[in-house]
Amino acid sequence: MVSHQWRRFPFFSKELVRETTSEAWLDFKNVDIACSSSGKGRIVLGDNNGNVYFIYQNLKIEKKQMYLTRVNHVVQVSKQNILITVGEDEPGHPVLRVWTIGTSLMDSNNVRYYDLVTLIALLDKSTSSTPCNVTCLCVSDNLSNIAIGTASGTVWLSYRHDITRDQRFKALHTDKAAITGLAFSKENALFVATESAVYSYRGVSEREPEVQFLSEEGCGIGLSLLTDHHQYNQFLIAPKNKFLFFTVDGPGQNLPMDGTRSHVAWYRGYLVSVSYTRKTMSKQDSICDLTVYDMKNKFIGFTGTFPPIKALLVEWGSLNIIGSNNELYILKEKDIQDKIDILKRKCLYDDAIQLAKNNRDENMHVNLIKGYGDHLANKGNHNAAISKYIETIGSVEPSYVIRKFLDARRIHNLTQYLEALHEKGEANQEHTTLLLNCYTKVKNVEKLQSFIRSEGELNFDVEIAIKVCRQAGYFDEAAFLAKKYEQYDWYVHIQIEDKHQYETALEYIEDMPFDKQKENVKNFGKQLIDNLPPAMTEFLKKLTNNESDLAETFIPLFVNKNEYLIDYLEAVIENNPDVSSQVYNTLLELYLRDTQTADLRDKRIMQIKDMLKSESSHYTTDHALVLLELYHVQEGLVIIYEKLGLYQQMLDCYMNSHDYDSIMSLCSRHGSLDPSLWIKSLKYFAVQNDTASEKNVKELLNCIENYNILPPLMIVRTLCEDTSTPISVIMNYLTRHLKLEEEQANENKELINKYSVEAKAIRSEIHKLRTEPVVFQNIKCTKCGRKLNLPAVHLLCKHSWHQQCFEGLADLDEDCPVCVNENRQVLEHLKSLQQIENLDEQFFRSIDMSQDGFTAVADFFAKGVFNKPVVIDNTLKKSAPSTTQRKRPSQSDINQRIAQVTKERTSTQKNVILPEYNPFTALPEDTNPFTSPTTENNPFSESYEDKNPFEGESNPFASDGNPFSNDGNPFTDNSDGGSPVEILS
Repeated sequence: MVSHQWRRFPFFSKELVRETTSEAWLDFKNVDIACSSSGKGRIVLGDNNGNVYFIYQNLKIEKKQMYLTRVNHVVQVSKQNILITVGEDEPGHPVLRVWTIGTSLMDSNNVRYYDLVTLIALLDKSTSSTPCNVTCLCVSDNLSNIAIGTASGTVWLSYRHDITRDQRFKALHTDKAAITGLAFSKENALFVATESAVYSYRGVSEREPEVQFLSEEGCGIGLSLLTDHHQYNQFLIAPKNKFLFFTVDGPGQNLPMDGTRSHVAWYRGYLVSVSYTRKTMSKQDSICDLTVYDMKNKFIGFTGTFPPIKALLVEWGSLNIIGSNNELYILKEKDIQDKIDILKRKCLYDDAIQLAKNNRDENMHVNLIKGYGDHLANKGNHNAAISKYIETIGSVEPSYVIRKFLDARRIHNLTQYLEALHEKGEANQEHTTLLLNCYTKVKNVEKLQSFIRSEGELNFDVEIAIKVCRQAGYFDEAAFLAKKYEQYDWYVHIQIEDKHQYETALEYIEDMPFDKQKENVKNFGKQLIDNLPPAMTEFLKKLTNNESDLAETFIPLFVNKNEYLIDYLEAVIENNPDVSSQVYNTLLELYLRDTQTADLRDKRIMQIKDMLKSESSHYTTDHALVLLELYHVQEGLVIIYEKLGLYQQMLDCYMNSHDYDSIMSLCSRHGSLDPSLWIKSLKYFAVQNDTASEKNVKELLNCIENYNILPPLMIVRTLCEDTSTPISVIMNYLTRHLKLEEEQANENKELINKYSVEAKAIRSEIHKLRTEPVVFQNIKCTKCGRKLNLPAVHLLCKHSWHQQCFEGLADLDEDCPVCVNENRQVLEHLKSLQQIENLDEQFFRSIDMSQDGFTAVADFFAKGVFNKPVVIDNTLKKSAPSTTQRKRPSQSDINQRIAQVTKERTSTQKNVILPEYNPFTALPEDTNPFTSPTTENNPFSESYEDKNPFEGESNPFASDGNPFSNDGNPFTDNSDGGSPVEILS
């Protein structure tokens, strides 16, 4: 029997509740209890006198008279304050009533209690014509149905789906045997137990529920129940010597159990059974045994003896027992930790682990397994201990377990644990290293290969595994891992460093993604070039075609491989000429190194010259210049010198190599920019004393003469420095030059005569303007072109106007509309030149304050400060005065105006400085008529006073000899004087 097989543990504590001395408890001691129920924090008891008692957790008792004779059944709804009772107001006539329970204050401590409120009686004596005996009562959890079982074998079911309203009942089941148990399941099914059978009805809320026969065995009244909905949700009956479980679909577990039971109850997954094992002379003195079965863990949690028990009730988190004298016993389940401690003291770790697992306490469960493993390890049962430690993976730190198995004798157990770590994905780098070391220590190549070559993704650090395999000498396994998990760097590293298979490594690199190719070439390119120079060079060419910037990175890989580096760089430049200067500089240096080899010198010099001359080459000029000087390659130096404009250095190179043709070519190309090239070349050829040199000297003299580069005197002085140069070399040159100068002197004399005649004509014109009257012969208006009519305006510039045309154009009376723009430009130019006089102080101040004095000088040079000044007469640049008036002036006004004009013209003349190019500065001093030795011939100089017609007594505009004074002006109305121009009217 199960009762003998299951182990027993004291997991419950028994406590007798001491009754209070209140009157209610004293009265309750004598109550004849007929039925019981519990829920909503209270125990409900009905007696044979029609009273219902409510016991609360604080042991307060309430009493309510609900029937006149007796209470047969009470059901406290667990989720609502509703109580359902069946009792008799008259013997043999059961009445069903539904009650709602309110609240009230029971004492001064404001503790909440409940009063009963009668709602409606649903079953009375008119329900049946014959008296019936109700044996059981059941209510569904959703309060939609009430089921009533009778001793006659009928099950009545309400069908209005609200028990608080008037109900109508129908007969659901009819049987010959009395109904002993009813229970609603959460599947909307009703279990029906009789004295001889068990049934189930599916869909009790429907009109035609589906009935199913479950068992031919029945049970007595009070020996059936419905287990916990959350755990089993099964219907249980307790016939003699067994427990039978049923589901809606059919029979379930059959649990043999000795004895005959009087009560059964379900409490937190425990099955509570009460049986009478021995009797005395009277039933009241009988002793009953109460047993608590743990149905999940398969052990007995409590056994104890009690006096005859009237009721088993589950409330307040404990099992409450009502004894024969209405005493109250409480069975409290010990907490899980106390249970575990009990099991551990008995070394029942398996039971403790199962108990913790069922209690869903993960931490406690893991700690128990860990403790069990420690217990086994201390006993020396390492194989069993490691299996328990494996169960703790993910919760217990692996290092805790590993330290216990570091002994070499326990390496197999350690390997087992490490394998489990990897299978569960909890291994780290150290664990992988340790596992692989374990494989290598025990030389278990089969497991090592199986671990590494297993299909699917392995839960380990691949990099660590590769390192361990390499350290242990398993290069093939390491390469397999690297290739399988695309550890490109490691695979190449193994092939090159460990296996020395350079071809395989290069083939693998060629199949990599581009980014990985670059990375591996940077890391292993040197080894590959050293061992596979042609193949690696070709691969680098292809790689650089995709990204030309890589050339700079790959150059250091070709150390001591100049031939292949030249080939590589030439390919790079050919594919993309716009590469960086470092590529060109490197290639140039490699070419220069080869020039030291006789077999390659001519070829490399040609390549150097092509590179330096190419416009697409991006070499660094300064760097190239240093390299060329270092390797003494003159052919390249002259190219760089020419690009930099260092013509003197070019000439030195050609002179050092006695390259006459190149010297002549250099002077022809750049002699105009640097005249010193001619002088230096001339000196060079003058001292050579050979036929070719004399020929070159003559050619140089012809070029100098054609381009007028150097003065003859400088050429003569240069050639005179070497006394060995014959005069015949320059004889023809000097003859031609002297003849040319003679012709130039004759041309200058002709120009002097021409300018003298023109100056004389100008002076004569000025004299006429100042001494003779002006005759105006214009007959047409300058503006409109029509014939002149009086009044008219005549100006000294020989322009004539109608008065109305002139008034519409002239801004001032003295300005000619035609000549005014030209005159203004001259005046503005003079004004701007006057500002230059104040620039001296600014010039020196700018020099002092400027950081770059040359820039300051250049700025003022652009302003004309250093231009050669020329003195001119300000009065000659004035516009011809205009005289016009709109009404005839009086004689006094005319005289006053003439006196004012005369005074202005005889006043001191202002001199202004004009920047002007003097065409006579290029003439020799003895032929220049305007230089100081011949200033007496200049009619405009200050020393030529006796010949100046505009100075002293000869000035026709002076006040004393002015023919246009008041006494001699022919244009006035009288002989006393008048305006210089008559206003015709």
